Amino acid sequence: METGLQGMLPIGIFSLGGSVVMAIMLSLAGIMVLAAVQNLCCAKPVYQKSSTVILGAINFLFMAGFLWICWFHWQIYLKLPLELPDNLIVWINRQLEMMNKSSDYGMGLYNAASPPRYKIPLWIENEKYYFWFMCYGMMALMVHFRLQSHRFRALLHLFLAAQIVILYFGADPFSSPLPRFFAEIAPWYSPGQSLTAKAGYFMRLYPKMVFYYNAEYMWFHPPLLFISYSAITIIFITSVYMLVQRDLLVEKVGYQYAKLGFFMLTLGMLLGYPWALKAWGPNWWWDPKICSSLMMWAVFSTYLHTRLYANKKSMWYFTSFLGILCFLAMIFTFLTSFYFPGEHTFQ
Repeated sequence: METGLQGMLPIGIFSLGGSVVMAIMLSLAGIMVLAAVQNLCCAKPVYQKSSTVILGAINFLFMAGFLWICWFHWQIYLKLPLELPDNLIVWINRQLEMMNKSSDYGMGLYNAASPPRYKIPLWIENEKYYFWFMCYGMMALMVHFRLQSHRFRALLHLFLAAQIVILYFGADPFSSPLPRFFAEIAPWYSPGQSLTAKAGYFMRLYPKMVFYYNAEYMWFHPPLLFISYSAITIIFITSVYMLVQRDLLVEKVGYQYAKLGFFMLTLGMLLGYPWALKAWGPNWWWDPKICSSLMMWAVFSTYLHTRLYANKKSMWYFTSFLGILCFLAMIFTFLTSFYFPGEHTFQ
């Protein structure tokens, strides 16, 4: 990261505090795995109180880390305004007026008294994994208290431990915070730029600020989807368990989270529609992520409908199969953002 940005933001403090949170979570996850494996192998439950305490502690650490991310984003808002030299403001506003005339959605003119600032949502880049897994951790904690099956609890704990391992080794939001965002804005804060270069950087940064980072839909569309992904993970675990052992209470819990997940998924997709029109225009329907999301929604809808016939012969297993398929469709939908070119591509 550019030295100038490091001097403007408390990046070192943020990374240090976050690394402590992540290290403690990883240690607790390791202990939780040992207890979970024993519970899967034993006919009687073991270490249940200890597992409950560890699960609660992990959720507490998730929340502490999330508040730490909130604080860092507030620092970005305060300390990284897009401030223009006075002799560029008139020219920039003329360019914005011309762009607004040819667009259905205009951008606000530059106001020297209140320069544009980044209102970055809390679920971009690696932070989206953190939010997603934190939501799952909260759901796992609630299910843990509702269901007494030690083997089912063990499955919940193993999934959470796997997510913490993914965070720590592959998607840590603290060790190198927001690398793509800072790579985008670093040239803006480089010293000794010409007015032409400054104007060019502004015209690249400002539209993305308006239509992506500061878009109001960014505060609703992605988090709703990540909450639904967490619920689908609960569905997957209950479906796998149902294939091995029929437990009406487990099936009921799975169905309740399916309703929550379907509602969040549907609402999140609907809220993404006006945002897509605003940011990309009308030609976005064949984006791979959107097509795969519609496929996932269809599979999810089918899963919910089969619940009406769960008491019929063989439907118990068919419903479980569809629950697993929902999870696989969710993973495929998420991966399309990495491997298929489109508006949602992360590359």
